[in-house]
Amino acid sequence: MKWILPFLLINLLFLKELHASTSVIRLCYEDSNVFPWITGDEKGLAITQLKIVEKSLPIHIKFIRLPWKRCQIQARVGQVNGIIAASYTKERTEWGTYPMDNNNKVDREYRTHTDSFFVYARKESGITWNGNNFQNLGENQVGVQLGYSVGNDLVDQGHKILSSFKTPYDLFKALDSGMVKVAVLQNHASAKSLKEHPELGLKIERQEAPFKVADQYVVFNTTFFKNNSTLCINIWKALALSRKNPDYIKDEQAFLKETATKKTGSANL
Repeated sequence: MKWILPFLLINLLFLKELHASTSVIRLCYEDSNVFPWITGDEKGLAITQLKIVEKSLPIHIKFIRLPWKRCQIQARVGQVNGIIAASYTKERTEWGTYPMDNNNKVDREYRTHTDSFFVYARKESGITWNGNNFQNLGENQVGVQLGYSVGNDLVDQGHKILSSFKTPYDLFKALDSGMVKVAVLQNHASAKSLKEHPELGLKIERQEAPFKVADQYVVFNTTFFKNNSTLCINIWKALALSRKNPDYIKDEQAFLKETATKKTGSANL
């Protein structure tokens, strides 16, 4: 029995050393589902990617789920180390760091994924989008989800926005009631919402041309990045590899089948 105590001590020292060499990363993600990237608590393709990354590097990711605007505020002040699935905006570079290439442009190789945003308009409004400009928008506000980058894009183009909506469902209800006549929504999430609530698509049409095609990234708090640049770069590199992981590809195909339906009804999906 004398050998047991030294054996236990060795194991404790090993575990302590292992824990010390494992970096804990606090990453925040949206508390509303953004299908298929975020579909619940620690669920969705973006989370799948990061769990694959977690297995390939000496890190432990603490996933924190908050309203998207609050995620960004906490990342700004350093209460979390970064945010998950954020497109590029100049505003976010004031506090955050994206993966950059040698030409000082965002390196899309290190994205988590790419998604599109589409314009939905009430049929009787006459509002259309040709891929570059709105027609017949007038003084109408454009509905967007709170904290989403398309809100900044619209404001930069000189448009008025109404950004009090948390989910695609909230926006579709506002369109259905006439509270707003036009809105910009994320592709897969909006398609899933209309599939679940087809009655909300009867009075609207989706414009053919996307409003925006946006790569999404893990964005690190700049102070955290400066202190842990090698670690952050390795996470971005591992994210690029994760998109080719068989487990990720399998999950991606299963998720996207959920919205791969025929174009039926008046919503013009």
